[in-house]
Amino acid sequence: MVESSKLMGNMKTSTLEEKIKPSSSPTIPSLVKPNTPLGQLNLDWSEKDLPEKLRTKHVHRLHPYLGKFIPQLVEVFLRKFFSKGQTVIDPFCGSGTALVQANELGINSIGYDVSAFNVLLSKVKTQIYDFEQVTTEINQILDEMYLYKDGTLFEHSKTDDHEALRDNKYLKEWFAPKALNDLLLFLKLIPKYKNKNLLKIILSRSARSARMTAHHELDFPKKPQTEEYYCRKHSRMCRPTDNAFKFISRYCMDTVKRIKEFSEVQNGATVKVLNSDSRFAKVPLFHGVVTSPPYVGLIDESSPFLVEISGMTVTLPLQLYRYSGYVS
Repeated sequence: MVESSKLMGNMKTSTLEEKIKPSSSPTIPSLVKPNTPLGQLNLDWSEKDLPEKLRTKHVHRLHPYLGKFIPQLVEVFLRKFFSKGQTVIDPFCGSGTALVQANELGINSIGYDVSAFNVLLSKVKTQIYDFEQVTTEINQILDEMYLYKDGTLFEHSKTDDHEALRDNKYLKEWFAPKALNDLLLFLKLIPKYKNKNLLKIILSRSARSARMTAHHELDFPKKPQTEEYYCRKHSRMCRPTDNAFKFISRYCMDTVKRIKEFSEVQNGATVKVLNSDSRFAKVPLFHGVVTSPPYVGLIDESSPFLVEISGMTVTLPLQLYRYSGYVS
């Protein structure tokens, strides 16, 4: 009877909360408390309320990812239903949005995903770094690339293990020769450094931007863009990119800035990311679930979007954003 009374009490509370009208002003995520009535939450944010800079803060923009929920939405429900030291599960962790936000709030998290790339990205976002080491390695790898930046990048290593990739039909179709040279040189240099996974994410992000595609079709390119074209994004004539070094350099610096920003708000919580189907995983005890289920059928997962390069998956020309091969 005691448990039944508690249950009835909770049901009455929920009913009362539902009757409370939402606030006319959009909810400020940082002000949400466990006792904030659900009925008062107004999650109808406009661009003015949540500008892109906030929605893509620190590591949330470490790599593009289609279909993810905004971090502020996750923050609202973590603050409402969890407390520091508890554990949240995300069975479809994708790019790691829920894991990152839980880490900010000192909430332990466990994420599952059947996509190896998603797991790599989530781990890279939530890792604790030696910032001085990362900065040094980023500067070193860029310095090494500058040494070979003579108009014939990568010509010096035509006999190495990556040479076969030059004849890959898919890569030759989507990348200008110089852009492919830049990417392959960066790929060749990665094994020399300790922060390999971080560099792989930079490579993937750079490869996405360096494709020969129209700027306004970057998310869903239909075919390689080899000629000058009218760009609907910039409202002018644009040319397809012919090099990747400018993106590699830009994203290296951006990555350093973003992991530093996140390191300043990380809150000591544990993060575990598993390359596993959560339906069959041995899930430990947890306090709740926050997730954004996969968009089954909305993203064409049959196209040859992934190119396997030296044991890592580089996303070209479109990342397989959710559960490749997942069937429920």
